[in-house]
Amino acid sequence: MSHDRTRWLHVPLAVIAPLALPAAAAPAPQIQDAPPTRAAASVDDAVLFLNRATFGASPDDIEFVVRAGYARWIQRQVGMQPSLMLPTLRGMGCAPDQPGYSFFTCPNYEPDAHIERRLQLWWEHAIAADDQLRQRVAFALSEIFVVSDRDALLGEFPSTMADYYDTLVRGAFGTYRDLLEEVTLHPAMGTYLSMAKNRQEDLVLGTRPDENFAREVMQLFSIGLSMLDDSGELILDANGEPIPTYDQDVIKDMARALTGWTYRADYPPSASLLQFLYTYPRIGRMVSWTAFHDPLDKTIVGGAYVPAFLYPEEDLALVLDALDAHPNVAPFMSKQLIQRLVTSNPSPEYVARISAVWNDDGNGVRGNLLAVVAAILLDGEGLRGHEAWPDTFGKIREPILRVTGVWRAFEAAPIVGFTPFIAEEYLGQRAQGSPSVFNFFSPTYTTGALAAQGLVAPELQITTHSRITRTANLLTYYIYEGNTTLADPGYTEPRFSIEPARLQAGYPPALVDFLDERLCGGEMSDATRQLLEDHLLWVPYNVPGYPPGLFRALEGVNLVAISPDYAIQR
Repeated sequence: MSHDRTRWLHVPLAVIAPLALPAAAAPAPQIQDAPPTRAAASVDDAVLFLNRATFGASPDDIEFVVRAGYARWIQRQVGMQPSLMLPTLRGMGCAPDQPGYSFFTCPNYEPDAHIERRLQLWWEHAIAADDQLRQRVAFALSEIFVVSDRDALLGEFPSTMADYYDTLVRGAFGTYRDLLEEVTLHPAMGTYLSMAKNRQEDLVLGTRPDENFAREVMQLFSIGLSMLDDSGELILDANGEPIPTYDQDVIKDMARALTGWTYRADYPPSASLLQFLYTYPRIGRMVSWTAFHDPLDKTIVGGAYVPAFLYPEEDLALVLDALDAHPNVAPFMSKQLIQRLVTSNPSPEYVARISAVWNDDGNGVRGNLLAVVAAILLDGEGLRGHEAWPDTFGKIREPILRVTGVWRAFEAAPIVGFTPFIAEEYLGQRAQGSPSVFNFFSPTYTTGALAAQGLVAPELQITTHSRITRTANLLTYYIYEGNTTLADPGYTEPRFSIEPARLQAGYPPALVDFLDERLCGGEMSDATRQLLEDHLLWVPYNVPGYPPGLFRALEGVNLVAISPDYAIQR
């Protein structure tokens, strides 16, 4: 993509105080007092910012951002308590993967109720949790550090799945190195990418270490396939070819270094292969069984050397340290977070600025995710790229975000029934339900026409003709059946108030202005605006038995919600 660099609008990181991790382990970094000049210029600006930073701009958040500014909103978000799923599931009663329980203490366990509640909780948090920034970042991370309940075993352990997502929520404002360790040792990841029960080569049985996690932790979770500069651009060799970040020998040695881990058990680690293999997913970090760890030396990612006869924990630490220190991590991970939150096609300069924050948050901390996220959202290109490059900036709104955006814009009550169970069919995605470790869509997905312009559009990979129709139908159902004014007694999903739109419905241009502001952040095209105004004039304002303007307001909300203008996040 071609960018006019003279239009680049850089907002220095100095607009917020340094984001630092304490020297001692623990609380996540905090944003200190930020200059009040970082206030949004308008409601439209606030809506655009919040559509990137949350599951949808709510009236309360809009008011706060306009009054106090972007950075102070982030600061307030950091102080919010994390909204977690596992505590609710634990309150539902005994489950064999929960702390303190097992199949012996939960002999009558049936997972269905826990499965249903877990899926509902995700939507409830997306719609109404106070810690929106943390939840939104966790969702982005869940599409990078993928585990899926489509795995037959994981599908039977909803508490483990909930705890994995909670791990991303808790780690969203910590350091990448700490999060990578939590992800690596989580039983959900141990199951999904088969690191659990992975053991050293056995010449008698003819087995060798499973390479699944060793490969994907490099390809997807840290450094990617090819060497990158700080702007995310490929580094080429003397022949003009990309330089691989690793080869098969590295994969083999990485797999060997990660042997000897399995789920927690009611018995201590031993040399018993039967006991090692008899474990099953249980919440709490996986534990090491030294007898099944490869003790020989290895050469791992980046050429790092792992001496022989170390404990599994020592090998693991060296692996994670080597990944964290690799020069690719900053551009590879920064670009994906920009894509998930702001725009599919960030300029190389944007990626380089975020990579610099990843490498050093200003206080010598590497991989400070809070600092990185704040830098992404407050960067000049992030805030004003839609003005500088209106034809290429932004992203296709994920179908899930189209639904949550409408609900949050009109303050829907977070009472969720069957939505989690039809989301995949109608929307093409659901949280933690990806068909593979490669997520629902690839960060490099493109079409022929877009590729010719050097552009990608990841979300288009699931934006098929049938899904466009089904998503529109589902939104229409939610809007017409799920508003509090009509109040269908058989409706079980979030209900929202149509009143703010109804009060504007007497004059169609005013209604369109309101909907443009509330849902599109003022970015509705002139063509769409004219079509809506002309159409809404023909929708009756007074319908006997109903409040004035109700059906005009519903029609307006619905048409904007299914429009291309709303489908694109600016």
